[in-house]
Amino acid sequence: MNKILLIFMMVVIPSYVFANYQPCRIGLIIETTPSSQFKDNNDGTVTDLKTKLIWKKCTEGQTWTTNTNSCIVNGEVNIQYTWEEALELAKNTNNNGGFASAVNWRLPNIKELSSIVENACYGPAINLTVFPNTPAGIYWSSTPYIGSNDNVWTVRFNYGQNSMDAKYDYYFARLVRDPN
Repeated sequence: MNKILLIFMMVVIPSYVFANYQPCRIGLIIETTPSSQFKDNNDGTVTDLKTKLIWKKCTEGQTWTTNTNSCIVNGEVNIQYTWEEALELAKNTNNNGGFASAVNWRLPNIKELSSIVENACYGPAINLTVFPNTPAGIYWSSTPYIGSNDNVWTVRFNYGQNSMDAKYDYYFARLVRDPN
């Protein structure tokens, strides 16, 4: 009976609800994105001290809450987008006053997005201390796939793999910006 209930819950409840369950093999596998690599800017962003990039802590569609230091989904907000919609999110963020006093947000390229994959963890393969409540799913990059006008590079944060996916599919987005 418990197995049936678990299977039912996993089918009915969206994957981002289970974002806090994350097996890690720290100690067996060297951390690729330790918390010490990031500076919390106390405004819903973190600076990667290695790449100097500034990341939004929350997946687009989530809201940063300072008092709980977490990212939450408000009601029925759509948090998966087509590639074109994900590119528009950055434009709209910048055109509507920005986020954390900055108006230069963008969708990361595949190299940048891959730089925040945590190889010691999966489900999601990201540092949840730095990027709380990150859904284990596929995230858009801004990098087109050469050889096909219909595909772009993505990162599967379930296990931290890069792949190519169709622009019209619906996936998650996380925005980044360059320092000043």
